[in-house]
Formats: sequence, structure tokens, C-alpha cells
Amino acid sequence: MRGFTLIEVLVALSIAAFALVALLGRLGASSDVQLTLMQQHAAETVARNQLAEQMLKPDAAANEESGDVQWQGKNFHWRAWTVKTELPRFVRRNVTVQAEGQPEVRLFVFLVRP
Repeated sequence: MRGFTLIEVLVALSIAAFALVALLGRLGASSDVQLTLMQQHAAETVARNQLAEQMLKPDAAANEESGDVQWQGKNFHWRAWTVKTELPRFVRRNVTVQAEGQPEVRLFVFLVRP
């Protein structure tokens, strides 16, 4: 009966160790992507809320506004402004939201002026 030699066992263990290191590296990258997606979703939610508030204001299409809001323990800076369209009664209301150190999220809605 023949067993494994010490060299064969060491080679198998080193291959397994390299595989585990590679998998753990991918796990760390995956958690970074997950964190980025969660932050992006939070910014989009704040932007949607700001657009909804803008739609409820009767004079919102005329002014440019900005402010800060806190959501889920994080501060977000938002800005809303209006852009004219080719149709006389329609305007495009833009909202941008950005958390410190994160990319800007921009959403818009078309509104009809009274």
C-alpha cells in the first residue's frame, strides 16, 4: 500500500492556498462593488424624493434651488433647475444629488407650465 509523499502533500497544500488567496481577493472586490451600489441607490432615492417634492411645488419650474438632506445617516447635497424645451408649455426639471466623495446622480422630469 502506497500513500502520498511529503512533497505531494506540500504541493497540494500550496495549490489550495493560492486558490484560497485568489478567492478571498475576489470576495473583497465583491464587497466593494456592493457598497458602491448601495451608495448609488441611496443617492437615486434622494433624487427621486427631491423630484417628487419639485413636482408638488407650483412655482418650482421657475427657480433654481439647492440644499442638503440627510438620509440613512449620510449627507447629500441636491440641486434643482429648469431647462426650457422646444414646446412652449413644457419644461424639463433637473435634479442632481451627490454625497461627499461619490459620483453625482442626475434625474429629470418634464412638467407642464400652467
